[in-house]
Amino acid sequence: MKENSSIWDLLAKRTDHSLSKEEVEALEQMLKEDTSLQRASQLVDDSLVNMDTRQVEEVMNRTWSKVESGMKANRKPRLKLIIRRCAVAASIAVLCVLGGVLGYQLWAKPDMLIVMNQGKEALLFTLPDNSKVWLGGGSSLKYPDKLSARNREVYLDGEAFFDVKKDNGRTFQVVTELVEVKVLGTRFDVRVSEEDNMAEVVLESGSVKLNERNKAEDGVILRPGEMGRVSRQSGIEVRHVDLQLYTTWKDKYMNIESQKMENVMFMLSKRYHTEIRIEGEELKAEIFSGRFDIDQSLENIFETIDLITPIHYQQQPDGTYLVTPK
Repeated sequence: MKENSSIWDLLAKRTDHSLSKEEVEALEQMLKEDTSLQRASQLVDDSLVNMDTRQVEEVMNRTWSKVESGMKANRKPRLKLIIRRCAVAASIAVLCVLGGVLGYQLWAKPDMLIVMNQGKEALLFTLPDNSKVWLGGGSSLKYPDKLSARNREVYLDGEAFFDVKKDNGRTFQVVTELVEVKVLGTRFDVRVSEEDNMAEVVLESGSVKLNERNKAEDGVILRPGEMGRVSRQSGIEVRHVDLQLYTTWKDKYMNIESQKMENVMFMLSKRYHTEIRIEGEELKAEIFSGRFDIDQSLENIFETIDLITPIHYQQQPDGTYLVTPK
């Protein structure tokens, strides 16, 4: 029962309420002895709470279909039941496909956890030091289950907003492919684009030091309201930005205050992870204010905007959107 794979079997059986008394005791003992498994169990529970029954059944059935398709001659009922159980365990072990929540690699390196978000909405979770992370869609964060006594280091691929808890002078470091960000206690956004070979760090409060990967001696200090853009070609560039454009993607409601329509489309493109092109200089400069619930579709938001500022919108064959004046 001590093998890493057994935790997924037991969690799968707990999901469909089929644990025996002995298995309940065994699972409780495993979780008691290993804090990394405790966090895995809790995050699996949290993710299932946020998923509806249809989504859970869909991923279970999809995993089962893949297993079943590999079964050749042996169709004995008992064997099929056992394999079905394995498929459920596999589904739980890869919950990252359920609207994008969790992915763990406990079997590879028990002291490291990986959280993956393959959905569109921001995923909020808390690190072991009580710092908060809003992980963007299509992004992943790797971090040790027990952060170092001297520093706190996490590894980001994609975009995340951090609210770092100050902790007796221990530095907090975000490491990406292009940039390293060091802080004591602050709120900031980090976005890495491998496609554009570029990283952006936007500071909301406090201060951070950022440098190109493995070039700590060439770092710069950011102040609130500044963005540091890093690329291999041009190094680090710093400029003032409107924080509203870069930090609202993580919130349940998008509050837009007196923004140009061009900026509104930029904010929506970040939130919905799709390119939105806007044509017409007058429309781009149109000032707009509003509050959107981001649980609704992008098309619904376009319809709401149209009630205030007349626009046409059309989805292009490549999935992007074109917005023009009416």
